[in-house]
Amino acid sequence: MLKINFFNKEYGVLKSQNYERISLELLNKHYHITENDFKNKDYCLDKFNSKDILIGSFQSNNLDYYLHVKNKKLYLTPYINGDSPGSLNLNIKNSHHRFSIHKSKYSFIVKDTYFGDEIEINSDFFIPGRKSFINEVENGNQDPYIYIKFTCLNYAIFLEYTIAKKDFSFKTIKINVLTNSPLKFKFNSANNFTISSKKVSQKVKISAIKTLKSLNLAKGFNSSVQNSVLLKINSNFYIINNHNKKISITTDKTKELLYKNSTYTVKKYWGSLIIKGQIGYNTEIRPNTLLTREGIILSKLSWIDDTTFIAKVKIKNIRKLSNLHNTVFLGIDRIKLHALHYSFNEEQKVLLTFNSMNHAIIARKNAGKNLSLGNLSSLKIYNRWHKFKILIAKKYARLYRIFNKNKKINVYFEKEASKAVESGRYVFEKVLSQKQLKSKNVFILDKRSDQYHLMKNKYGNNIIDRFSFKNYLYVFLANHFISSELSNHVINTRIFNDSLNKKIKETPLYFLQHGILFMKPHDNPKTSGFHKKNMTNNIIKSVVSSDLEAHEFKIMGYNEFDMMKTGLPKLDKAYLNNDADKITYMPTWRPWEESEIINGNIKKTTYYKSILDVIKAFEKENMLNRLQIAAHNKFSQYMKNNFDKYQNIFIEDPTDTLTNSIIYITDISSIILDAAYRGAYPIFYWKEFDYIIEKHGGTSPVNPENAPGDVVYSEQDLVNIVKYIIRNDYKIPSRIKENYKKLNEFNDNQNTQRVVDILIEDNII
Repeated sequence: MLKINFFNKEYGVLKSQNYERISLELLNKHYHITENDFKNKDYCLDKFNSKDILIGSFQSNNLDYYLHVKNKKLYLTPYINGDSPGSLNLNIKNSHHRFSIHKSKYSFIVKDTYFGDEIEINSDFFIPGRKSFINEVENGNQDPYIYIKFTCLNYAIFLEYTIAKKDFSFKTIKINVLTNSPLKFKFNSANNFTISSKKVSQKVKISAIKTLKSLNLAKGFNSSVQNSVLLKINSNFYIINNHNKKISITTDKTKELLYKNSTYTVKKYWGSLIIKGQIGYNTEIRPNTLLTREGIILSKLSWIDDTTFIAKVKIKNIRKLSNLHNTVFLGIDRIKLHALHYSFNEEQKVLLTFNSMNHAIIARKNAGKNLSLGNLSSLKIYNRWHKFKILIAKKYARLYRIFNKNKKINVYFEKEASKAVESGRYVFEKVLSQKQLKSKNVFILDKRSDQYHLMKNKYGNNIIDRFSFKNYLYVFLANHFISSELSNHVINTRIFNDSLNKKIKETPLYFLQHGILFMKPHDNPKTSGFHKKNMTNNIIKSVVSSDLEAHEFKIMGYNEFDMMKTGLPKLDKAYLNNDADKITYMPTWRPWEESEIINGNIKKTTYYKSILDVIKAFEKENMLNRLQIAAHNKFSQYMKNNFDKYQNIFIEDPTDTLTNSIIYITDISSIILDAAYRGAYPIFYWKEFDYIIEKHGGTSPVNPENAPGDVVYSEQDLVNIVKYIIRNDYKIPSRIKENYKKLNEFNDNQNTQRVVDILIEDNII
């Protein structure tokens, strides 16, 4: 399995990665590094026209490799001890006999000769910052504070003693000089470096610059420093200025250091976006590129005058971006300086939206008021006719409410308003069956839905077509949303329209949930959008199915008044066919790979690899006739179009698998709990569990002990346990049943009625 230790984006772009292959773009050339390229020795990938640089480090089989340029050649090597032609070269200065240094097979080992502690230099030492080595130790009165200095290209690594912490630690400094400079910089310690020119040199302390914000330099630098010099030391920028013949070095937070204020506009012109803006810089330094956080250059930057810039970003290049949302940065070549920020308060967030060759291109201000370019799937709301319908619907709703202030209108929907198979439908139907309603209740449903004609024939005008004028109108009229999805699904997963977003976020939501919340990470407020402090939807109450699930909601900041313990309404009518014999695998969707799907790069995804591995394992055991895959709809379409022998095992709607599956397999999808309620045998396939949890962010409360199913970690173990379950006539052990009951306490098929009772009690219907 391949792992990225670090990657220096100033030299290239990390295009994609999985546990078998890493794809890079360096100097506009693409490289694909696979597991087979990691051979415990030098591997020369290419001739490379560049100075010597360290691009990044990867790990294979617990061994660190370094991707770097040496003597105009691009190497992948495990060596940093000089014992191979492609080795990184470390220069070492040892100032005291306390620490000895000797070579290991690939690197160097530093040993404390007093106490025997030792450590091997690895990729961690090239990540800027502090790495503790020996703790709770005294330094002798006559002993130095700097013991060892390693230098390698633009890195300096010091083994230092810190009095305040009473420890020995390695401190790594990385320096980039971003502008042409007549000056040279040499680090003497992690806090001290020398600035020198031909005539003069001066030692300065980083801590002093940070404290004072600015530090004067010797007059002797006057003749050398005619223009500002921009440095980046670790993550901080520093500017050396010559102002009125006074030389100083200055630092601050990036924004405060570089500019006073900035604005921008975005317009479409033929096949490009024209981005124009004004920035009041504090120095004469000017960026020359627009680029993404990943280092992808979007456009060159031209300066009309001292404060006004213009850039032309080709729309076809935006369509190629692998991320859905891309913050735009200004930079010097590939080194990012700062995000393109809008300094003033203005309500408009969405600047420009349009469809382009099955893509939706979105230019907007993100939460930090920085420019973001979006590359999503095309959607009707971004064409001119639908924008006009939305505008008229908003005005009509305002007029309607003047004459119907007390009219209660509830809007129901499910995922992307495209289905009627979840709890939203069952609550809607139960509400309409009530004898004395004091509200108007409508259900939004796409005409292409399999359930559309059934629902339309049964409920007539209470069914509203998705993307119709009435769809937009009822969004603006709604007093409450009642849904198994979050509020934006009344139209689509993502909506970039200021008028719609404002109303959708304001409208109170009774959240029915589409599954029991337990397995996906949700505890970290920095990564969980569902955490209460991050929630942008106006959730009034959420359905929970147990005290255990309620506990997880409390971890996310919700209290008992935010929850209604009723069980999932959709389970009231859940059943399993008597002749159910299918074995279904449904890997949870991996949103970080969504753009690869949109751009047609399905085979590059770990999602693809996971599904294909399971298929091959079942095929090897002659069990392919029993297997069915519930996959992302675009993935299912791709497999049906490209793999004739597998096309029949792909099911586009996962709910169709719940009635015919006697065994259900997933990683962390909550659908397995629906299947278990019906009587299917649950299996958790956790080959990539750690990777999936890491990518989602946070931790998962599920583990092998509390999982409501058997847990396996390889394809072979998966097919083995499937065969055992079949031989054992699908009998579910009591431990699995007990774990399940802790998550779902209800089995009386009265979940829907409990929800309706709460809606009546709250005077909603």
